[in-house]
This record gives sequence, structure tokens and C-alpha cells, in this order.
Amino acid sequence: MGSSDFSLISLKRMCESDFNIVAVYSREPKPTGRNYKIQKTVVHSYAEERNIPVFTPKTLRNSEQEEIFRQLNPEIAVVAAYGLIIPQNFLDMASFINIHASLLPRWRGAAPIQAAILAGDKETGISIMKMDAGLDTGDVISMKSIPITSETSFGDLSKSMAELGADMICKTLENFSEETLRQAKKQPDEGFCYASKISKDMCKLNWEDDCITNLRKIKAFSPDPGAWQEYDGIRIKILDAKMCSEVTPKDFVVRCSDGFLNLTSVQPAGKRIMSGQDFIRGRKNK
Repeated sequence: MGSSDFSLISLKRMCESDFNIVAVYSREPKPTGRNYKIQKTVVHSYAEERNIPVFTPKTLRNSEQEEIFRQLNPEIAVVAAYGLIIPQNFLDMASFINIHASLLPRWRGAAPIQAAILAGDKETGISIMKMDAGLDTGDVISMKSIPITSETSFGDLSKSMAELGADMICKTLENFSEETLRQAKKQPDEGFCYASKISKDMCKLNWEDDCITNLRKIKAFSPDPGAWQEYDGIRIKILDAKMCSEVTPKDFVVRCSDGFLNLTSVQPAGKRIMSGQDFIRGRKNK
């Protein structure tokens, strides 16, 4: 059960490891792009290529979906960035195991990778956990960490974590037994934060903030959905930047509350990704 590039890595690895995957669940196809063309998730498309049955319900909260899942009769359901709530009646029909992109209980919720970068965490990681009816509150089967540096972007970190998650879930499945679930460790009742779903407003930069705050926001939302600000009436995604001590005419530099940021990779609305220098070069009169 998954819908994103993060999910796809685990599905591929499970297929390569010859697990008997009876079905794939993914978010329903949606219109995307300028032409609003109906687009399947990457997980959906890959499963079809492998001739695996795919289900894309809008919700699991009805008797029809319950009966479909019951007929599949899975032993284990692996969940990774799926996007739908799993109701209790589903949890009762199989062992649900989640590949969660945080060192639980640090970040629970929809966007744990971005939240860790925004908060300036020095590390994050993957938790393989037994799912329950709560929001990422289940017992933890295993955890492994990954460092976060000042250069770490969401795109790079997500790929590294997806690979780690794929390794960990395959190891978990290869050695799976009832003892696996019994030995899982209960999460602490405190010390957690909630990583809410990313909105466009969250991605807007504020040059009155300090350099570190803006730089973390740029890294956390690069390459998608992209931190942004407006310049001369144009909305610009800022995909990378670095702190600098002085302003030079050839660079795209902005003043924050405590210093300067050199915007090194940008994408004006409707245009290609370009360097900050190329953007400034095209606006000589400004």
C-alpha cells in the first residue's frame, strides 16, 4: 500500500526478492499538469507492468472495500506513504507493517522528512513499525538512522531513506514470525512532534527571517513542491541557496534579517530551472 516514489523503491525490492504480492493499493489516478491529464501514481504504473492487481479506492471505510480485502486474504500488508487512513477492521485482517520515515517517536504524521530538515535535526531515519489505529503510534520493530547536514535536501534525503526502508522491510519480511510482533518495542508516550501535510503557504519564504530558517526551508522543499517568493511580480521557486558574506553584481542575492543568501538554483513560473546568475543576467535593467 503506497503512492509515492518513496513507496516505489520498497515495492521494486520486494518484487525482486520474490515475495508473493497478491495486490497493490495506491491513491486513485488524478488530473495533473497544465492539460489536467489523468495520471496514475508511480506505484500503480509499476504494479501494472508486473501484472499485479491494483486497487485505488477513495476510502477504505465501507463494506465493499472490506470484503475485497478479506477475499485477498493477505498475511502481511506493507504500508509506505500510502495516503489513506487504515480503519481498524482492516488492521484486524492482517499484520500491517509501516515503513515510516522518522526515528519514532520524533516525527509522526504526513511529512516527517521535511519536518526533520526544517527543525535542524542532526539525524533522521527509518522506523519499521506495527500499525495500530493511532497516527504512527504503533510498536517499533526496528530503526536505523541517517545523518542530516546543512547541505541535505529533501530530494536527496528521501532517496536515501527510501533505499534504507526497502532494505529494512525486506529483512523484516524474510525473518517474519509472530515473535517479530511480540518483540516490537512500545513507543514512549512523550517526546513526539506532529509533521503536518505540506501546504503552499508553508513553502513561502520570508526574507525577514534569519538565513538559517530560510535555508532550511529551501532545502526541506527542494525539489518539490519548492520554496518560493515573488520577485518583480513573478513567482519563483528557489531550489538551492547558500549563505554569503557579500553581494556581487552577477549573483542573485537577497538580504535576510541577519545576513545574505545567494540563490543558486531557481525556477521562475512557467520557465525551466536555471542558476540564479542566469536569472539575473536576463533582467539587466533591474
